[in-house]
Amino acid sequence: MIKPLTSLRFLFALMVFCSHLQFVDGNEYPTFKDVTGEGFIGVSFFFILSGFILSLNYDDKLLDRRVTFREFWVARIARVYPLHLVTLLLAVGLVIDWAPGWSEFFVDPAASTVMFLSNATLIHAFIPVNDYFFSYNSPSWSISDEMFFYFAFPFIITLFVRNKALLRYGWLLFLAVPVVMNLSHDDGYHRFMYINPFFRIVDFVVGITLHQVYKRGYLRGLYKSKLGATLMELLAFGVFGVAVYFRGEVAMGYRYSAYYWLPMVLIIFSFAHQNGYLSAVFSTRIWVWLGEISFSFYLIHQLIIRYLLTLNDRHALGASNWVLGITMFVLSLGLSYLLHRFVELPGNRYIKARYKQSRFAPGAPLSVPAVAAVPVVAAVPVAEAIPVP
Repeated sequence: MIKPLTSLRFLFALMVFCSHLQFVDGNEYPTFKDVTGEGFIGVSFFFILSGFILSLNYDDKLLDRRVTFREFWVARIARVYPLHLVTLLLAVGLVIDWAPGWSEFFVDPAASTVMFLSNATLIHAFIPVNDYFFSYNSPSWSISDEMFFYFAFPFIITLFVRNKALLRYGWLLFLAVPVVMNLSHDDGYHRFMYINPFFRIVDFVVGITLHQVYKRGYLRGLYKSKLGATLMELLAFGVFGVAVYFRGEVAMGYRYSAYYWLPMVLIIFSFAHQNGYLSAVFSTRIWVWLGEISFSFYLIHQLIIRYLLTLNDRHALGASNWVLGITMFVLSLGLSYLLHRFVELPGNRYIKARYKQSRFAPGAPLSVPAVAAVPVVAAVPVAEAIPVP
């Protein structure tokens, strides 16, 4: 575990949380809206970091065949699915509660079933329709993307990492994204450039390529001293701040992905060396704990926001925006801990244990059908049993 990178996951999950506080009046709190308006880039950070961390943990294991493709995929399913399914069921309850009656919820059973199954199987991000990729628990669209990345990862490693193709030619792929954005129409930016897995996998590949640079020790000399590493960490955050400050000068399509690649890469690369004073701060127990529950926080926070807004409207509680926001954060944090401890971790262990006991696991005994014993006197020598042309 690279502790500072684990901790930074929560920082960017918090950005996503703040960006979903849509009820905050931008005219009344313009600074807050300006700061949190780009919170969606937390997802870009997750995608790039995911490619980096998976490459760090699995490159050599996959190339040396110490881990099979199937073992890798099972480990990823175990990581994602228990929490996804639980939050999906909670979201179903919210959707039904919002409908005036059961009849309205089931007005089109076929469409409702398709929408639910697409979400449950995490393929809904492939469907470029808002009602599908934002169905039920909206943040799960990014988990749909991640599952596609997980499926592709072993192929990327075996086909493009062993021969260093990513280091040599990856820039062509990264250049293609802004070119395609420039040629596309504004109405497709969000559905395709931001949501669709076929486009967002480039962010994931950026992370894999970054790890190849990190693994080979390029620029490592900049991080040898405590002071040098700290300056690089500050530079990374500084570049990020500058990018956010000048965001208004950049078209939205670029901001959905490519515009923030450089600051994200600098942040991940700098804190991966974990030698600066900021890395020491992000390596403390509280920050690491927050990072560990960040996946649960990310998947539950919007459901909490929606539930509390519904309660506030129905019962005319009249809670101020700040009271609502703080309450939503505290509840999201508390429930994240419970989900992490009682759903995410046990679900992960359960799926892995069941796989190891299954006939699909490496080294599992094969069930061979019983064959009638051949009398010794009638046995034919192997050499004679094979006809030679």
